[in-house]
Amino acid sequence: MLHSFDKVKLHYGFLDESGILEKKAKTGNLFIITAVIVAHPSLISQVMKMARRRAQPRFKRHKVFKASKEDAGFIKLVLQELSKKDIKIAIGVWNKKRIKQPFTDKNALYIRLLAQTICLVMDLYPNLSLVVHKRYANPIIRNQLSRQVREIVFGSNRKGFLILDQKTEMECLELEMADAVAWAVFQKYNNKKLEFYNLIKKRIIKENRLAA
Repeated sequence: MLHSFDKVKLHYGFLDESGILEKKAKTGNLFIITAVIVAHPSLISQVMKMARRRAQPRFKRHKVFKASKEDAGFIKLVLQELSKKDIKIAIGVWNKKRIKQPFTDKNALYIRLLAQTICLVMDLYPNLSLVVHKRYANPIIRNQLSRQVREIVFGSNRKGFLILDQKTEMECLELEMADAVAWAVFQKYNNKKLEFYNLIKKRIIKENRLAA
């Protein structure tokens, strides 16, 4: 079954981040959050399989894809395969230098940045089923995140529908795609390397700065 962005009412997203929130040396000043949006998850379910098939035996690969640990050549194959699919990409970029005073609640900061990125997506696709990379092992914190994100997203009478889930790559393989995209965008902003970003550039629909 073919799925078109123009015909579906519910879209599916997979969100991950790259970088760290704290101001530390050699980690880059820009924290990246990206979401890969599709009309249906089946559209990208074979991307990693195809990239692995093309990679053999040139590049070493890990069982669970994590761009920060993979060979650059293999990452390129993943991004090339992903860019062939009918996907959309939304990007949120936060500059850590903008906060003059040290923040006291890192979780609250992350929730605000996450909610802003989700709003970028929902501006275009208001009915969204979104899987966020599981950042917290503690279920209490995860529940707090979901509740507070929804409060921010729908706090200004936003219309729409949001299903929000938090999973690992093992639980949701499509998150590997979001990881690859987030890493590629990180390379652009923090390392001034465009070769990875350019592979998925045509699929980007929004690329906004975030305000903490």
